Amino acid sequence: MSDEQVLTEDIAEQFMVDEDSTYFNGFTTIEDAAAQSLSKHTGYMLCLNGLTSLSDAAAESLSKHKGGYLNLRGLTSLSDEAAESLSKHQHVGICLSELPASAAQILRDAGHGHDGDE
Repeated sequence: MSDEQVLTEDIAEQFMVDEDSTYFNGFTTIEDAAAQSLSKHTGYMLCLNGLTSLSDAAAESLSKHKGGYLNLRGLTSLSDEAAESLSKHQHVGICLSELPASAAQILRDAGHGHDGDE
């Protein structure tokens, strides 16, 4: 039995009513459609710290997040293309030491993330 918890579009839509912050830290994966829905969130913070990876499409959608902060501190797998997308977000929090070196460098060059626990 898998410990995977999938953030679906239906779940995302239900919880986006919180205008200030939305926490989805209990989810380990996200559907592309859910990421697209969450990109419209305008609240102060969107926390997706339980996610361990993002598809390129999900990263592109989340990079368009309209709110203040996007936290993705649980990522351990990220393609260079996904990193390029996320580097476009103004305030994204990612633990770079957990990512592949090339993806971490893309985000570091954009001024995002941190190399250890904060």
